[in-house]
Formats: sequence, C-alpha cells, structure tokens
Amino acid sequence: MKQIYILCTFLKICCLCFSQTDIQYASKLIKYVPAPGQFINKSPGLPANAQKIIGKLDPGDMVSLGFWGGYVVVGFDTPIKNDPKHPYGVDFTVFGNPFLGSSEPGIVMVMQDKNGNGKPDETWYELQGSDHWLSTTKKNYTITYTNPHGKYNVPYVDSDGKRGEVTYMPYHGQEHYPLSTNFPDINQTSYSFTGTKLKSKTNHGTIWVNYEFDYGYADNKPINRRIPFDQPDNPYTLYELEGCGGDAFDISWAMDNKGNPVELDQIDFIKIYNGVTQNAGAIGEVSCEVACIAAVKPNSHITGVTDMIISNHPPVIGQQPAKREFEWPQGLPFPFEAYVISKGKKNANQSIIWETDNSSIATISSEGVLHPKAQGTVTITAKWQKNRAIRREFKIIITPATANEEPQQFQDLRLWPNPARNRFYIKSPHDRITKVCIYNLSGQKEAEQHYDEAEKVTIELNGLTTGIYLIEIQSQNKTIVKRLIVQ
Repeated sequence: MKQIYILCTFLKICCLCFSQTDIQYASKLIKYVPAPGQFINKSPGLPANAQKIIGKLDPGDMVSLGFWGGYVVVGFDTPIKNDPKHPYGVDFTVFGNPFLGSSEPGIVMVMQDKNGNGKPDETWYELQGSDHWLSTTKKNYTITYTNPHGKYNVPYVDSDGKRGEVTYMPYHGQEHYPLSTNFPDINQTSYSFTGTKLKSKTNHGTIWVNYEFDYGYADNKPINRRIPFDQPDNPYTLYELEGCGGDAFDISWAMDNKGNPVELDQIDFIKIYNGVTQNAGAIGEVSCEVACIAAVKPNSHITGVTDMIISNHPPVIGQQPAKREFEWPQGLPFPFEAYVISKGKKNANQSIIWETDNSSIATISSEGVLHPKAQGTVTITAKWQKNRAIRREFKIIITPATANEEPQQFQDLRLWPNPARNRFYIKSPHDRITKVCIYNLSGQKEAEQHYDEAEKVTIELNGLTTGIYLIEIQSQNKTIVKRLIVQ
C-alpha cells in the first residue's frame, strides 16, 4: 500500500553499513497467492517480485500480498532451529517496509518438514502475535473474492455474511483482481482464504495512519540497517530498537488450530498472509509487504527483558508526522483489555495496576475501564503488580463529549449471564431502566432499546460477533456502563 517509488529512493540512499553475508536467508519461493489489491498485476504484486524476496535484502525488492488473506510461502535449505541460545529466544526475522504510521500486519505460520520430502505438505502452525490474546481477533475467518472483470472495486463476502469491497485505485491503471496471465492457478470467477483476522489499527484524521501492533506480525516494525540481519530486535520492548529491527519471531509461539501450544525443534517453511481487512482512502488497502526473511544467529550473550504488557487502546490520532498518541471522546468509557506476556505466552500472574496522571481529566478503574471526565490530555499507565518495572503508558487526548459524562451508580443492578451467548438480562428494582445501548470497542453503537421504566429487560444478541462490548444502561436520572463478553 505504501508509495513504492519514494521507498525505493530511500532504500538506495540507505546503504548497508554491514556486509549482510554469511546470514541464512530464505532460499526458495514455494508459492505466491495474493488477494486483490492496488499493486496486484504490477510491481510489486507479481510472481517475479515474490521471487526477489529470496536471499539477501536488496534495495526496493519486496512483494505485496494484497487485501486480507493474500500470502507467500518460502522454504529454507537448512532448517531454522528453535534454539534457546538465540537472543530473546527468537529464531528468525521478517523484514518489510514499515515506518511509524504505516504498519501493515502479516500473520506468520510455520511448518516442519517431518517427512523430509522438501514439500510444505504437512501441518501449518500459526505463531501467536500480541493480538492473538485480544477478544477483537477473529479466528477461522473466511473471505471470498469475486472477479468484477474490469477496473472496478473487487467485491467480497466473509464468513459472517458481511459484504465489502477492495477499493479500486484508478491511478494505478490495472485491474486489481489477480489475472490469469500472471496467476494461472487463481480461479477467474472467485476464490477464498481462511485464517485469522486482526482488528485494524488504522485511523483517519488529517491523514490516514496505520498504527503498529505490539509484536508478532510481519511488516510491522522498521529496519535498522546498521546491525547485521541475524542479530534480532527484542520483540518485547515495544519502541526500543536493540538489533536489526524488522519483526522477530519465536518458533515457540506456534499453536495448533485450537490454540494449543505446539513444540517444534525446527522449521523448514514459513507462510505470511495479510491479517487485516482495511481500505484507507486515497492510499488504498492496507496490504502487508515482505522484503526478506533471515534466520537468527545464536548468541547467548545478548539478553533482555522477555516480560511485557500487551493491550488494546483507543484509536491513534490521524496526523503527520505520526505520534504514539490516542484520542477518545469525553463521557464514553473505554475498556482496556490487557495481559501480561512472558516469552510470548500468558503469564500465570495477570495482576495489573492501572493509574491516571490526572483524575480531573479521566479516571480508570481497577479493571482498566477509562472514564473520561473533561477535555484535555491524560496519561494512563498499566503496571504489572509482580514487577512494576514492566509497564506501559498511553497518552490520550480526551475530545469533546459524544455521550453522557461520568456514570452514576445504580442500586442493586444485575446483568447476567456474563459471558453471554444468545441473550442477556438486566434487572434494576430501584432505578428503573429507560434505555439500553450496546457499543463495540471502537465506540460504534451496535444496538439501542427504549423502555417505559422497566425493572427487568431481555436483550437479544442477534448479529453480534464474539468479543467485548460496552452496555450503557440509563434510568430517568442515572447512567452506568457495564462490560459484557459475547461468546
């Protein structure tokens, strides 16, 4: 999705300070099946571009994967070992072309050639990135694209029955659905992908910004070309750049299709596919790009922190230059969903302390629910109770109100069951219910019901996907917001 010509010029200027030789790179292209997109059927969305990501990183070489699900598969002549002597426990690095404000996450899968036939004909295992743990991540998701047979938007329908389109970008000039002349194995009527869909972190203010994910996705963190590509960055330090940059992966993050951990001592194949469904206005779809893959060199002397807090957050501010600042409206609660991660796995101790630096602007509950009270800037801090050095901060701009202000307490209010599947109930014997609204974590209203001072109401969950929702309950003179998990 990024403007390739600007990038190529930048890469040519930034010559390598190290000779990136004696490094194990991907050695063979196995398969390239892009989804529709603005660069498909032209560079960098051609089979020839996929071939160029094999071997060392050369300026301007990369391949675009198109919209959600598009993928590339590469192999290695020598297996990549899951070696505890690798720095931070990570085993390989994927390089793309991201920069702050332009991250386009690719989900990574691995396979071991157990039968030794040199073909990726066994089981693929997804590597758990940071957002694997969040309720907004959708597993077993499917998209089917239909060929519009021309220079038009490419329609699709997903496994939730929702319809959408990959936006046609006329300044590129070519059809966006993969043509048979370039991709003879792609059906020219329709084709499908199945996998994991991440919640997009794209927001639009004065400019479109694709915010970075915490860790564990390709084309997410920038390259540091001053360090050899077999000396990885630490994925658990978020904003620091200790090694070669790019996105480092630990084979021990592997899981089966039910989410169970899988132990692999080595891998032979890597698959990367675009993880989000997002059009971004004038800059086109959010599309993961892959430039190079390199194995990590063992070095037990390089150590660093391997605990971290991962979390969702309010939308990033859409501005240039991009900043790590977020925005949320006054009066509308925002529920943080945070977890302590140790070496890519959930720690047994999930006790997190939440703090605000300005309670007159916003408070935050012990459960991590932000309550904005007034316009202004507030910093919210999450600390691990076991080790308070493990922390992260969120600088949030509270914007003008779009909902009621600080909620008041109801007497003897009950909401059950929670988690809920098909429906849930609310009972308020003293403060009778006049309205119930359901919001998703982006602040969008999903449903609204009005009542004539009801003591008990039943809310059907028709059409709501699994995840966390905010339930706003109103009486004649009070408002309260509860968090509901929908399964």
